Amino acid sequence: MRDLRRIRALLLRTLADEGKLSIVSARLILRTGVSLTDPRPEQVYAPAAVAKVTSALAEMGFDLDALSAAEERMR
Repeated sequence: MRDLRRIRALLLRTLADEGKLSIVSARLILRTGVSLTDPRPEQVYAPAAVAKVTSALAEMGFDLDALSAAEERMR
């Protein structure tokens, strides 16, 4: 369903700033060991990596399902 590149793109559109994305990505690396800015190739589509990132982002207040739905409504 999701991959790390899609999550990164959605966050970048939401934050509208590479600097803010870098800060969120740094927090994700510390919490999950997964980088959104430069993910390892084997992590991009790995369900476990995607689940860890999605969960950590939810804990930080980013509801990816809501963000994705809002983006779809805007199209």
